[in-house]
Amino acid sequence: MSECPVDEPSGEVSAGRARLSVVPEQLPVRSPEESRAHLASLRDRLRRDAQVAGRFGLLGRYDVPDDPDCGAGLFEAVAFQNTSGLNDSGWQDRLEAIGRLEARLAAMKAEAVTGYESSLHGVSADLGHRHPEPGDRAADPGERRWVAGDLRSTADELALVWQMHKGAAMARIHTSCDLVHNFPATLRALEEGQLTERAAFTIVRELSVLQDPDALRAAETAVLEWAEKHPLQKVKQEAQQEAARRSPDARSKAHARAMDERSVRIFPTSDGTAELIHTQDALDAGAVMNSLTRAAAYRRRQGDPRSMDQLRADIALARLLPRTDTRRPGKSVDNADTELHDDSTVGADATVVIHATGAEIRALVEGENGTGGTADHYGPIPQESLRKHLTRALTRSLLGGAGRSRLGLRLSDQPPAGTPDKYTPDAATDRFVRQRDRTCQFPGCNQPAEFADVDHRVAFAEGGRTTTDNLHCLCRHHHRLKHEGGWVVTPNPDGTTTWASPTGRRYHTPPPDRGGSGPPGSGPPGSGPPGSGPADVRRRTAPD
Repeated sequence: MSECPVDEPSGEVSAGRARLSVVPEQLPVRSPEESRAHLASLRDRLRRDAQVAGRFGLLGRYDVPDDPDCGAGLFEAVAFQNTSGLNDSGWQDRLEAIGRLEARLAAMKAEAVTGYESSLHGVSADLGHRHPEPGDRAADPGERRWVAGDLRSTADELALVWQMHKGAAMARIHTSCDLVHNFPATLRALEEGQLTERAAFTIVRELSVLQDPDALRAAETAVLEWAEKHPLQKVKQEAQQEAARRSPDARSKAHARAMDERSVRIFPTSDGTAELIHTQDALDAGAVMNSLTRAAAYRRRQGDPRSMDQLRADIALARLLPRTDTRRPGKSVDNADTELHDDSTVGADATVVIHATGAEIRALVEGENGTGGTADHYGPIPQESLRKHLTRALTRSLLGGAGRSRLGLRLSDQPPAGTPDKYTPDAATDRFVRQRDRTCQFPGCNQPAEFADVDHRVAFAEGGRTTTDNLHCLCRHHHRLKHEGGWVVTPNPDGTTTWASPTGRRYHTPPPDRGGSGPPGSGPPGSGPPGSGPADVRRRTAPD
């Protein structure tokens, strides 16, 4: 049995920490009958401790069933445990205890989400009309709603608290409310540390396709009983099987729900690369993968030195981006993959936007080291990536290479003067603000500025002017929240913006990137040397 030493009690509290003892107090003088009864009690306690330790480690003794203190004893044992004498098993006990605490906190978090959601009683704001009307239904969890005349979005507000995307916050809100309202046994198991948060959310998601309450309860009970004896890694498959046993069309409903959520997403990784995740029907995805593999195999047989993984990645990119059609005459697109031939160049026109400062472009021309640039929907890219894409675009534009290409280069040392006394910005000001902001300026929103509204930070009716410093881009959703949802936007002298939510919490956004990918705080437009403003490089071309 591993050792999990905990500091012995002291008459004083050291450094503000309570001391927890695992050493029993010295026994008082007792009568023979009292001693026998006490020894029997100790034996029972040791037997229970041994059972708990066998399952949860030595720290499990502080995990009391139906604990009115909600795990405070276990937390104290973990927080103030003396770890200097732990062996490998002791460290594992500690990690297991921390996991059980995390599960309890996850249950509390789900209940807090549900409580917050329930506190904002209101009707749906997504019914196709601008203001509430008689008969409007109550808002679903996470949905925008009208509350006392204000437009509120629990997903937006909790996304800022959790520092995650609004879509992820919406999914968590839905699952949390479902867990608390419809899966009491699963919530109880999470509170007791018998499930991880991931396992509990998986059970909720997979069993929520069952409409019959009795079938749902029976499936939940069966999955929880299974989870007590088996690794939680396979709880998803077990939940799916239980749902299918009780409702033959459950899997069809789950598939339809998943297909409704299909998407294409980009996840920046590192070193100028990103993952493009395309969620589709499994059979369709398998067909795409097989097609890529066959095309890659053809290339390999023709002597291409690239690996299969590299070829699949390059062929997929070539199919998505512009191409030169190399298919044999008479071959249709639909039948292009029926034979093993080079079908790696199917694609459609695309635009890539790269932002760089004049200084960064000058560094490329003069062969000096530079910071690179910034790519839309990704972020900073290294100088070598900027050089590669700029060279491709210039080559095809100037030399008439294969495929269509378009290069647009704009250097702005000063923002346009515009028309400050007119409400609507002129074309040059509108273009400058969109290129500068690039995305919606609500904290955490990544909607492209191209499709956003240009909004006055200080309202025009309140004295705000139509200048680049007083304009920013907001997607229509957050534009409505700003004007109808009780959010207060305050521009600060250092270029940052403070957003105050209806609950009074404040969130800060950095100043707009007025100089491509240059360092923050490098100064407003025109503060640097000539040619230091933002450059917008647009590439419409085929890859090599």
